[in-house]
Amino acid sequence: MFVAQVTFSTKDLESRSILDNKAKHAKKDFEGYEGLIAVEVWKNETKDKLEYAIVSKWHDKKDFQAWVSRPEHVEEHKNKNQTSKVQEEAKYSAIDKQIKKYECVE
Repeated sequence: MFVAQVTFSTKDLESRSILDNKAKHAKKDFEGYEGLIAVEVWKNETKDKLEYAIVSKWHDKKDFQAWVSRPEHVEEHKNKNQTSKVQEEAKYSAIDKQIKKYECVE
C-alpha cells in the first residue's frame, strides 16, 4: 500500500476561502482512479490557523503517480506557471503546502 498526504495551511483570513474550496472538492478529484483505496480530508482549525490534510491511500505507488500525471492536474500546474508571478504570489503566498509519501512496510 502507498499513502500520500498533502497538507495545506494558512494563518491568513483571506486565504481560508481558497482552502475551504479545495477541501470541499478534494474527494471528487480522486473519484474513479484505478488503484485508489480511500481518500480522507482532515481539518484542524484554531483561532490563528486553518489546516487541511488530504490523505489518499493507493494499492501501489504507480497508481498514485498515474493520478498525479493525469492531464487535468498537469494542465492546472501549467496554467499556474503561466499566470503572472505577482498575481500568483498574491493569491497563494499565505498558503503553506507540504507533501508526504509513505510506503507500507510488511
